[in-house]
Amino acid sequence: MKHKRLAVVLGIVLALALGMALAVPAQEKKPAVCFDKKLCAEQLRFGREAFARGAFGEAKTFFRQAVQADPLSATAWAYYDLSVMYDVADQVKKAGQVKVSGAPLPSSVPPAPAKAPAAAPAPAPKEAPPAAIPTIKPDEGC
Repeated sequence: MKHKRLAVVLGIVLALALGMALAVPAQEKKPAVCFDKKLCAEQLRFGREAFARGAFGEAKTFFRQAVQADPLSATAWAYYDLSVMYDVADQVKKAGQVKVSGAPLPSSVPPAPAKAPAAAPAPAPKEAPPAAIPTIKPDEGC
């Protein structure tokens, strides 16, 4: 009985020793993207200056470059998102109009038809759409 216990304990110790000898040290994986904190900070500075001047399209370009330099920078992402929204608002402001769809609003439900109409009402004249409504330039979104 003692020999069986000794053989089991010896087998376990031998297995652990063999496992430790064959273990391969873990290798650190380098990130797929090399972050450039210095470039990110520089582009953030340029973007903030452009944003302060009201050049939102230019600021958006700088902030996009900052995000590309350091994709984990929350500051770069926040400024980029903000500049995208301000750039779109600036485009709408310059255009003077916002293009909306002709879909009915959910609160405006057409009335139920009358049971016996006496005379059909004259159709309302359709408004012609404006000649050239400027549209917002496409963007990559956020």
